[in-house]
Amino acid sequence: MSTGHIEYAGLDGTHVFKLIGEVRATSCISLDHLLDKIEQQTGIKGALVDLTKATFIDSTVLGILAKLGLKLQQIHNIQAVMITTNPDITTLANSMGLSQVFVMLNCPADACCTQVLPEEHGDHSEMLHTVLEAHRTLMCLNKANHNMFQPLVRQLEQEEQRQQQAAQQLSSTQYH
Repeated sequence: MSTGHIEYAGLDGTHVFKLIGEVRATSCISLDHLLDKIEQQTGIKGALVDLTKATFIDSTVLGILAKLGLKLQQIHNIQAVMITTNPDITTLANSMGLSQVFVMLNCPADACCTQVLPEEHGDHSEMLHTVLEAHRTLMCLNKANHNMFQPLVRQLEQEEQRQQQAAQQLSSTQYH
């Protein structure tokens, strides 16, 4: 269970994400859905990820943030900004390669107004897909991440495939 949360604000094409406390995979479905909506928008001017109040971030959250940075670069030709003051969080973000897709700033940023992003509780299949996509994104940032997360991604892909096969079998038995 997450003891932290994500706050979000967006205005005139600029998007701000503030992670507070211990932010874990359980917060990622909401964030991933929001990123999908933002990706489709036109007129994106910038994004800021504020980690100044984050005390812990797991690899799924880092993967979703990497996805944000990559999509903004690829689709909108924008480099997002990440602000952090916690040396452990800074080291973690840099070690995962997030500095490749974010401008990293180490300074306080308490001046923005945000709202709590409501936590969505998807089913097991949706959570599996979100965790899988986050780790696939981390893997494409650098070779160290690829090597680190490849066994996990392989295992998650197998689980996703098993779920899809089970759903297909259930579907075919219901119609016969």
